Amino acid sequence: MTEPTLTYRGTLKSMPFPHKPSVAEAQMLPLTSDSDFEVFTGFSSSSCPVLLNVREHYQLLSDLVDVAQECWPGITILVRISMPGGMRIPAKLLTDNILLLEDVAAEEQKLVAANKTFLVVEDRFSHVEIDNNDNSIYLRLYANEDGQTLTTNALQPLISCLQERGVVG
Repeated sequence: MTEPTLTYRGTLKSMPFPHKPSVAEAQMLPLTSDSDFEVFTGFSSSSCPVLLNVREHYQLLSDLVDVAQECWPGITILVRISMPGGMRIPAKLLTDNILLLEDVAAEEQKLVAANKTFLVVEDRFSHVEIDNNDNSIYLRLYANEDGQTLTTNALQPLISCLQERGVVG
């Protein structure tokens, strides 16, 4: 597979919206039998802090997509998103040029093979203690189409957006 033109890796280190109230979205699992409880006790608790809920995660992604759309109007954007999120996805993430996927690899390979310019947003933000995420986020920008040139700081507006929301990288 062709290497991305530009990449970024960051880690969410603080709450992305520290001056706004945050809805507690913890829910009780529907554990009804002994075997349910037995399976649940087998889950390991992550050492990674939970710094945002699903609603805030969608807001962060929506903000990031807004910035990307300003930089490259109409660019195809692949967004890794854990399903189900348990709530409505913001309309800004449901436009024709945005594809929400649990695993972006196959679609990423197809777009590379088609020589397309596109952006990948792949995060591993923790929403609950029992997920095995590490609060990382990866941006990969592929500039493959003829005549498409990017400066080395083309991702900077997206990186700034992430930094404003507690991502360090």
